[in-house]
Order: sequence, then structure tokens, then C-alpha cells
Amino acid sequence: MQQSETQLIYWAPSRVRFNLTLILAGVVIALGLLQSFGIDPIAAACGPARTAAPDQTAPEGAPPATDAAPQEGNRGFLQGPVLLIIVGLGVGAYSWLTSPRQYRVYPDALVIMYGMPRNRRLHFSQIREVANDRNFMGDPLRVYTSNRRRIPIQVHEPDAFYDYLQPALDDFRRQNPEYMPPPEPQTPESAPSESTDADIVDAHSAADAPPPSADTAPPSADGSSGRGRRRRRSLRGDDDHDSNTDGTPPGSS
Repeated sequence: MQQSETQLIYWAPSRVRFNLTLILAGVVIALGLLQSFGIDPIAAACGPARTAAPDQTAPEGAPPATDAAPQEGNRGFLQGPVLLIIVGLGVGAYSWLTSPRQYRVYPDALVIMYGMPRNRRLHFSQIREVANDRNFMGDPLRVYTSNRRRIPIQVHEPDAFYDYLQPALDDFRRQNPEYMPPPEPQTPESAPSESTDADIVDAHSAADAPPPSADTAPPSADGSSGRGRRRRRSLRGDDDHDSNTDGTPPGSS
């Protein structure tokens, strides 16, 4: 691990320069701190509260009714500085530890640097494929792990990062062939067809060949061909026709 980290091949910062979630968490923490010192910036921005008009129907000795209690109840959540500080710290810590800031390529690993002290090290034995697809909807550069997880690489120049990451992965697999990924299982759609080129040629020839004629009819069971039977039938038909022309009924002597 120490040896691979000293041989840095390439690094690139994340294309997300400003973490909006972290900024919003800081604003929430600031509001909680101001309210803990007795300063309510929301109330100051909204202006002084309007006093209610005196109730004409109240008795003369009764004190005037005010809406201070409802205002306190409505602003109870905003006046909880401890709750705001806790929520801001939780959201900020999550965003700090899950947002990548830098990507580093080493001879045997890809390291993703998050907010200190977290980083993620992907050994090349855990990487199945590095895909760089310009037509992909989203991040064009992606890393697929052995367990089919997709990790996007969010850098400004994905082509330059791919030109360093893919050769480093190829060199590692060349030196360590035992870490080559297994072949993809063939699905029924991707399985090759059992028909050969000769079968395809024979099928086209059979389709283009003319239908068998009467002269090429197969021989019958007694050895005579269909042509001879048709010839004898035609001769009988001629004899019957000749006998009918002279007025003699067929079959009579």
C-alpha cells in the first residue's frame, strides 16, 4: 500500500467545485448559533410584529388580549438552536464524507479522495471494466466492480483520465493474469447460431431452384416412372377419342 501510493500516475480534481449541500448545512448551523445568543435573524428580516387592536367587547377592567402565546407556539421550532445545530452538523458531515474531491490513479489501485479523513481504494483486482461512453446519459466515465456496482468518475476531462486509468489496468492484468475478469456468460440471444455458411447456401439454392416437372417425377414402387404412366394414360385417352370420332362407342368391337 505504501509503495503503490508513492508511485502516483495521474490525478484529477472533481468537476463539482462547490458543494451546495455543505453550504446549506453551514447556513443552518449559523442560524442555530445566532439564535443561541438571542438573535433571531428571521424575525429581524420580517420586521417588528404588529400589535393587535384592542377588543371593544372586553370588559373595562380586563387586561388587553395579546397574541404572544400563539407566536411563541408557531416559532417554537425556529427558536430551538440546539436542534438546528444538530441537523446542520449531521447533514454537513454526511455531505463531507460522501462527496468526492479528487481521483488518483496508482499502478495497482484507483483511489477516490473524499473529505478528510475518508478515502476509498479500489484495487485493480476488484475492477471488472472501465467504460468511457460519450453517448451515455450522465457520467461518461464509469468503473464497474466485480460485484456489478457502477462507480461514476466525475472529472472535467474524462478522456484524459481514461487514457491513464485503462493502460494502468492493462499493465496490472498483464503482470498478474490471475486477476483477469471471468468471461461474460452467453445469453440465448448472444449465443452463436448452429447453422453454417454451407447450410445458408443450400437453403438459398433450394429456394431459387424451379419446382420439379413431370419429366423428373420420381419412379413408382413397381419401377415404372410417372412419365410412363402419364404417357399410357394419354394414349388411352387418344384411342377413346379416335373411337368416338367414327361413331363407335368406346369398348365396343
